[in-house]
Amino acid sequence: MKMRNCVITCATFVLTACVQTPVFKSEDHAVLRSSHPIVDLNGEKVQPSYRLDIPAGNTKAVIVFRTYRYDYYCTFEWTAMPKTAYEVTDQEDKYPLTLYRWVRSNALWASRLDPIDPMDCTRDSHT
Repeated sequence: MKMRNCVITCATFVLTACVQTPVFKSEDHAVLRSSHPIVDLNGEKVQPSYRLDIPAGNTKAVIVFRTYRYDYYCTFEWTAMPKTAYEVTDQEDKYPLTLYRWVRSNALWASRLDPIDPMDCTRDSHT
């Protein structure tokens, strides 16, 4: 019984650990994912979200990096390519957040390519 439970647990882990290929809304859309809330897309406020379908073309996104004392509103501008995944995450670089083109390498691995620094990260204190 213990062996069976172990096999089921391991199989579940392997299946859920697989890197999923993103699903695109249409042929002329891309995906923007973030480990921090996306609050503005192309000049329009959006409900804070961690994943958005975005139209291909010139894109401007504002993403909030929250710390204990401050919120950093980081603005990114780039040309989104159709059927491409983008990811914003904190990598402890010179800016709190960095934008990457995300590419699935295989079932267990993905790569972050072509890093883009934010145009600016304005700080707003918690008061």
